[in-house]
Amino acid sequence: MKFLHLSDLHLGRRLCEVDLYEDQRHILNQCLAMATEHRVDGVLVAGDVYDRSVPTVGAVALLDEFLTGLCRAKIPVYLISGNHDSADRLGFGSQLLKAGGVHLAAVFSGGLEHYVLEDEFGPVHLWALPFIRPSQVRAALPEETIESYTDAVAALIRAAGPDFSARNLIMAHQFVTSGGRSPETCDSETLNLGTLDNVDAAVFEGFDYVALGHIHGPQQVGAEHIRYCGSPLAYSVSEVRHHKTAVLVELGEKGDVRWQPLPFAPLRPLRRVQGPLEELIDSAEPGCTDFVHAVLTDRQIPPNAAARMRSVYPNLVKLELAPQIPTGRSEAQLRARQLQRAGLLDQFADFYRTVHGQPLSEEERAVLEPICREVEA
Repeated sequence: MKFLHLSDLHLGRRLCEVDLYEDQRHILNQCLAMATEHRVDGVLVAGDVYDRSVPTVGAVALLDEFLTGLCRAKIPVYLISGNHDSADRLGFGSQLLKAGGVHLAAVFSGGLEHYVLEDEFGPVHLWALPFIRPSQVRAALPEETIESYTDAVAALIRAAGPDFSARNLIMAHQFVTSGGRSPETCDSETLNLGTLDNVDAAVFEGFDYVALGHIHGPQQVGAEHIRYCGSPLAYSVSEVRHHKTAVLVELGEKGDVRWQPLPFAPLRPLRRVQGPLEELIDSAEPGCTDFVHAVLTDRQIPPNAAARMRSVYPNLVKLELAPQIPTGRSEAQLRARQLQRAGLLDQFADFYRTVHGQPLSEEERAVLEPICREVEA
């Protein structure tokens, strides 16, 4: 049985105030093509479907088009809400959509949502947990002691009682850590300070695959089968080194789980260029449509820098100045600090060498030494 693991679509998001409607549409078409080509049995979308709790008209249209394409291809889709979504808005029409193969586990109902699929090896149990906070679980399970996010997720899994002798997958949208180590994060994620909202990966012990959302860089958390697939597009310049992927998950019989990253090809890739303004302009590729984060190393801000950069990089999204201090200046500053700690005779000797191009002779030092000591006294 095959699944395509996606998350953090953030439909309606902008990159440094640049509209991404066409870029997101391009990526969703790739998701549909991946699901069709690999003949998956379901598409898993692990939260943050929208970027805002009140999505834009364009964002709603994009999701409608994507879900319609999956329905026409007869590919079931399972979605959970993330911290950016309004659970109630995302879950609108969930009972009606279920008949078309769209399963929305958007609103927390007091427990894990449970779906059972079948293949030649028997049942596959898919569990769905939308983004939750401990207060919600305390209200749903008053008999449990819930003091943290880890306690909350662990209590919900215990209450669901999965049969781990069968195959089990779970979708969740939380900040998952392993052994106190946090996943690699970036600027476009909404995280609390520290790890107050973390869920320890140990709570997912027994699951054959854990499809996570919330973190935008693709990565595993502890064990290889506990994975963030990451966002399909870069949503901040800090993601320039990310290799964006979906994850194709394939389950054979119990214990046989394989996964592979499927890379995305963005409409307008994000790149970072650095150097003096004139060099960046001269080296620009003709007709470049990439999103560009430019770092200028000129010692002073060149006139009309942004306009000149946009003449060759029309999709410039960020321009910053990071002047490179010449090495000679740094050496001079170090030398000045050394001289401040030196005696008067050494300071005069350094001055003499600079002016005359030669050091003091032994006779000259002998004459000057008592004079300098008397002055310093």
